[in-house]
Formats: sequence, C-alpha cells, structure tokens
Amino acid sequence: MASGIRTTPIPGLELLRGLAALVVCLGHVRALSLPPLRSGDYAGWERGLYFLTVHGEAAVWIFFVLSGYLVGGSVLRQVAGGSWRWSDYLLRRGTRLWVVLIPALLLTWACDQARGSGPVITGGAMTFPHPLAADAWTFLGNLLFLQDMVLPPFGSNLALWSLAYEWWLYLLFPLMVLAARSRAWRERCLLAVLAAGIFWLLGPRGRWLSLAWFVGALVAQRRAAPGARGLPGPRLLPWLGLVAALAAKPYLAASFPLLAMPVIVGATVGVLWGEAGRADPLPAFAVQLGSSSYTLYAIHVPLALLALTAITGPFWLEPGPTRWLIVFGLTGGLLLFAQGWWWLFERRTDPLRQALTRRRPLS
Repeated sequence: MASGIRTTPIPGLELLRGLAALVVCLGHVRALSLPPLRSGDYAGWERGLYFLTVHGEAAVWIFFVLSGYLVGGSVLRQVAGGSWRWSDYLLRRGTRLWVVLIPALLLTWACDQARGSGPVITGGAMTFPHPLAADAWTFLGNLLFLQDMVLPPFGSNLALWSLAYEWWLYLLFPLMVLAARSRAWRERCLLAVLAAGIFWLLGPRGRWLSLAWFVGALVAQRRAAPGARGLPGPRLLPWLGLVAALAAKPYLAASFPLLAMPVIVGATVGVLWGEAGRADPLPAFAVQLGSSSYTLYAIHVPLALLALTAITGPFWLEPGPTRWLIVFGLTGGLLLFAQGWWWLFERRTDPLRQALTRRRPLS
C-alpha cells in the first residue's frame, strides 16, 4: 500500500472502536444497576469485576483520537490534493451522524414512553434529571448537535452528549486548515472568526476533548509522510500498553487528573500507529463490532434503563454472582440488539449518501 491514510476500514482500528463502545455500554449498565464502589457493598472478587466497568470516560477519549485520525486525515488529504469541497464533506459527515441519530432519538422517546412519566429512579449510581428533557425543542436541539452545550441530551439518552462535540470538531478542523492555507486575508479572517466561534461554543469540556481529536489528526498527517510505516515489533505490545494505561487511569484521575487523558491518548496513538500500517485481516466479528459501534453507543442507555426498570425496579441488585450475570447478560443483549438496529439503519449510510449525491444539483 502506498503511504498515506487508507480510505477502506482498517480491521485493527475497527476492533478498537468496537471495544471502546462496548466498554461504554458495560459501564452504563453497571452504573444503572449497581451501587457505587464507595458503598462498600462489594465482596473482594466483585471489586475486580467492578474495575472492568469504570473505563467509559477513557473510551470516549479513544473515540475522539480515532475520529481525529480518520476524519481529520481525510480533510488533510483532500485539501492537499485540491479535491476539497464543503458540500461533499458536509454530506458525508451529516449522513454519517444523522442516519443513526434520528432513529436513536425516536427509539429513546419510545423507551421513555414505555417506562412511564415518573422520576427515573435507578438501582445504581447513575442519576437522571426530573423531568427528562423530552420536548420538541430538545429533540431539535439534539438534531442540531447542541446537547450538553445549549440544551441537555434528549430524554434518558445521556450518552448523546459526546456527539455534539464530535460534530462541531468536524466543522472546526477544516476551518482551521483552510484558514492556515488561504492566501486571501479576507477569507482567512472570515474562516478564523468562524473557527473562533466554534471554539467558544465547545466550552471547557469540548476544548479539552478537542486535544484528543487534534492528536489523532496529527498522527494522520505524520502517517501521510513519505516512508511512514507501522510500529515495529510484536503486534500485541501497543495493545498491552493501552491496557496498562487504562489500568492506571483511575489512580491518575485521583492523584494527577490532568495526566489521565494524555496517558490514554498516548497509548491509543501507539495502537493506532501500529494497526494503521497492517493489512492482515481480523475475524469478521471483530470488524462488525467496530462497524456497529456508533449504533450501540447511540441506543444503549434508554434500552438498558427500560430493561432494568422491568427487571429490578428502583432497587439495587442483591450482592453476589447473579447481579453480575444480569449486568454482563444485559450488555450482551444490547450488543445483539444493536446488530439488528445497525442492519436497519447504519448499514444504509453509504447507499443513502450516494443517492443524495446523485440528486444534488451539479453533482
């Protein structure tokens, strides 16, 4: 393969993306059904299982590094090659997000209606506002990616917060690249003002997350350099490095909070660099896990809340193996449901995009 960024899915990165979504899902299911660790309601062997479920925040950081690499890399490649068009880019990014987001919002509404209109009282550490923000304006605001900035996430689907930052970083990065390359000072000023406005809109949380995204884009730029190759050495080493970083994250967050994200991002870059240079395939299920990761992320919270309300009501599950079987079993069930939901919607993203491209004027 020639040097540069691939346009086809990279099996190792699909696996990493899928595992990250699964980690987020598992963490939320546990947080919906089990008390916090500080409650003391855990046997020694349960603490080890609990530790497997606390990496959701780090998984979001991993998502942003991968997004910066894949999306930021495509921006850099198109701008450098002279093929950049805002219309193509916005169509591609919009269909990528909305094909999954619109059905997810409707599913959230259906799950919340089925659960009832009372306060959301879970058996775990995860809490919800009352009443849930499920009006038409919040629905529209989530469609426009304003959740967690201007409006709350829609209904019980609190996981949707990160999609807003993802979208605005999609816009911010090309504005920055084009402003840096423009030779017309008026155009450069306009692009810079727009970029500054988005940077302000992101707020402190979004600006912090943007660092992970920009690191991914920087890796894409470095991989596009002549002679760039994958990470030398055994394939397993970067993955073990990421596992070690995840294991250290709770301690870093408690003692050195500003170091936690750089450590996770750095370990993710190691995996990214190594896997991006490999052509050998992975099992089909591993690639499918990544393909359906966005769907799983977008729908798992309202489904898990509805299922756990039906199973346990507003009570903690009794200590012991049974509650962990419920946590892992429900996570597996959500993963299976996401495959069917992916088949209905997300897998149709490319055909829809192609149809819209053909219908577009002057396409």
